[in-house]
Amino acid sequence: MENLSEKKLLRAKLRVEEIKKFYKHVVTYILVNLFLAFVWNFSFKIFGDFKVSNQFDGDGFTHIPIWLVWGIFLVFHGLKTFGYLNFFGKDWEERKIKEFMEE
Repeated sequence: MENLSEKKLLRAKLRVEEIKKFYKHVVTYILVNLFLAFVWNFSFKIFGDFKVSNQFDGDGFTHIPIWLVWGIFLVFHGLKTFGYLNFFGKDWEERKIKEFMEE
C-alpha cells in the first residue's frame, strides 16, 4: 500500500514540474515576442525608414514569423501538458509496464 502512495506522490510531483515548465514556456514566449515587437517598432524611429524584407509582402511569405511557429509549438506543449494528446489513454503506460513485467 505504501508503494502505491509513493508512486502517486512521484507522479504528482512530475505532473507539477511539467505544468511549471509549461507556464515558464508561456512567460518566455510573451516576453521574447514583446521584446521583438518593441525592437521592430522602434528601430524604424531610431534608424529611419529603411527597406527590410517584409514578412507579408505581395509575393507571399518570404519567411514564417517566429511568433507563429513558436506559438504552434506552445499550443502542442500545452496540449501535451494537460493531457489532450494522450492517444493511448491514461493507464496505457502502466498496463504496458505490467505486461512487460509478466513476460
